[in-house]
Amino acid sequence: MPRTTNYSLMPEPKERHFKYAVGGAVMVEVLLVLGLIWYGDNTPPVKAKPKEHVIAVQMVTLPQQPPPQVVPKPLPKPVPPKPVVHQVMPPPPRPHPKVVIPPKPAPTPPAPPVRTVTPPMPVTKPTPAPKPVVTPPPAPPPMSAQQTASLMGRYVGMVRPIIQQSLRVPAELRAMGLSGKATVEFEISPSGQLLWAKIIKRSPLGAVNHAALAAVKDGGFPPFLKKMPKQNTVFQIDVEVGAGSS
Repeated sequence: MPRTTNYSLMPEPKERHFKYAVGGAVMVEVLLVLGLIWYGDNTPPVKAKPKEHVIAVQMVTLPQQPPPQVVPKPLPKPVPPKPVVHQVMPPPPRPHPKVVIPPKPAPTPPAPPVRTVTPPMPVTKPTPAPKPVVTPPPAPPPMSAQQTASLMGRYVGMVRPIIQQSLRVPAELRAMGLSGKATVEFEISPSGQLLWAKIIKRSPLGAVNHAALAAVKDGGFPPFLKKMPKQNTVFQIDVEVGAGSS
């Protein structure tokens, strides 16, 4: 029986090269792993770098500022031109006027005589008789001092009741039962108008003085009597002020 060879069991050349390549790759990987292990055992550990702090920066857009305004410089004040002084020459003096003496007039011939005619006599009107001069009546004779004093006494008799009626007794005098007297001097015009008043003799009590002066100022006085002298007259009257005064 003839001997047959099964060539199908023998690997082909391409398959053998592939196996060699795979095996070589596996060996290389094994060597790399072993080298890394050896390198890791012999290499000191690497210190980790510290973490850096990160600062966040935010960009902000600032508003644009307006450009600075340029203030115009004030213009210098115009200097007024100096006035031009014109020298005015004074006018020449006027010549004195010449005095012309007029010539003497020629003598005139005498005029012929004029006949004078006598005018008729004017008729005179009768003059009225002069009016009689009326002489004013003679002034009355001046009054005697006794008559004047009598009239003044009558007028004072009219003034005194008026002052007593206008008298107001203060309440403190009534409550304490006090009284007093003050002399008041005052001036009255012929129409009865009070011109001024003052106290010439005071009381120790001030309330009495005030009440007496107020009574004179508040009283309305009548005009002077018919035959009294028509001139301002000064009077002096004693005013009694007290609880019993009416």
